[in-house]
Amino acid sequence: MNIAFVTAEVSPFAKTGGLGDVSGALPKALAELGHDVAVFTPFYREARQHFAKAGREPEVIVDRLELTWDSWQYDIRILASTLPRSAVPIYFFENDYLYNRESIYAYRWDGVDDQLERYAVLCRAAIRTCELLSIRPDIFHSHDWHTAALPIYLHSGLRAVENFTGTASVFTIHNLNYQGRAPASHFYALGLHERYGREDALDYYGSVLPMKAGIIFADEVTTVSPTYAREIQTPQFGAGLDGLLRSQAGKLTGILNGIDTREWDPATDRHIVSPYDADSLEEKIRCKETLSLEAGFHFDPDRPLLGVVSRLVGQKGFDVLLPMVASILASGAQMVLLGSGETDLENGFRQLSHRYPHHFRAWIQFDNALAHRITAGCDIFVMPSRYEPCGLNQMYALRYGTLPLVHMTGGLADTVVPLHGDNLDTANGFGFWELEPEHLFDTIEHAMHWFGNQEVWSQMQRNGMERDFSWASSARRYEEVYRRALASR
Repeated sequence: MNIAFVTAEVSPFAKTGGLGDVSGALPKALAELGHDVAVFTPFYREARQHFAKAGREPEVIVDRLELTWDSWQYDIRILASTLPRSAVPIYFFENDYLYNRESIYAYRWDGVDDQLERYAVLCRAAIRTCELLSIRPDIFHSHDWHTAALPIYLHSGLRAVENFTGTASVFTIHNLNYQGRAPASHFYALGLHERYGREDALDYYGSVLPMKAGIIFADEVTTVSPTYAREIQTPQFGAGLDGLLRSQAGKLTGILNGIDTREWDPATDRHIVSPYDADSLEEKIRCKETLSLEAGFHFDPDRPLLGVVSRLVGQKGFDVLLPMVASILASGAQMVLLGSGETDLENGFRQLSHRYPHHFRAWIQFDNALAHRITAGCDIFVMPSRYEPCGLNQMYALRYGTLPLVHMTGGLADTVVPLHGDNLDTANGFGFWELEPEHLFDTIEHAMHWFGNQEVWSQMQRNGMERDFSWASSARRYEEVYRRALASR
């Protein structure tokens, strides 16, 4: 199959979270299955900096592409490269006015929210690039609200163009809470017939909602874990679209994300002091010692070291963790944290770092190498997320023999098997079902109790390390979805 993969983020060029990781890894896994995949994305400032740091530049394919529709006109440069460690082509769309901003999702220079316009250009540029390069996609795979217009464009007449007569659409929801809502007056930026502005399409209580229309018009809809696929059909997690998702349940599939097992492999990880595998777990203690000293702690192999690597936002449950840290430390644990996000959470964790310098260390930043060292050096990896569509960090932790301690939601519930006493043959972590401070604290104490039992702990580590979280099986599931989408055409 020919697959056009259109996305707002692609790691390592530009990402804010899991969307970027998926977009950087899934196309390669699909290519390894024999499919022809091409990735399309904006040329953000972050991508420009990535190439500058690498000492190379993407190839200029088209120096000036004029995109016009209705009263809109944009000039785009098309650049090309490949995804790292692959031959998968990636096409970047360069327009400084739209994409050369201080952050990926920054508003326009004058403070105007022009996100709908920016990503309409991405979709239209992907369509035109396919035409110019004679790419005839069997599948347009769009991701989150940013590219939700692609299924609508196909429905609204694009399939009358020879290049797209047989094209089907697959729409993946990475996080339902980010829906791209815009004022009704912005509808014209999409260049669609007015019928698509009605309640059975983009209109949502007087506003434009791309996420809604993507769900309606895509031939197949996926999300990033089986549990999240069920959760978003409930009022608690449905973000106002649970009724729509229930009505579309026949074409909704939850597919657990994979991880890049070459980048995240404790046996070959260049970022850690002592590589190891399931048969040499004794080497992991050296990683813990190095991390403890880097954090400014006195190294104690018998004291559990807890770790966090995350965006510091309410979705991740850190407003619940923050007031519990002092009690956790008083119970005998040490903790390290790496991340950035909401100012009040950043400041709260900074203050704890100053108050308990020998037991708690917060790095308020993002550092990929340090993320690897924390994942390898900690005993317990804490993820108290309110909701977690998939989550990747718990899978990294499992691969590194670091036991996850998680709120049992979304992809966390699909990957972590909590120890409950009679399941030592499968248990690989610890879990709690209600996001309340006492439940979090009780689960941490439960984990700390079992940390003292080396036989149990080692068995749980091996259970986690033996799980296959590679993209190979997930890519095959996407292959099935693509076939269903084509059959529905």
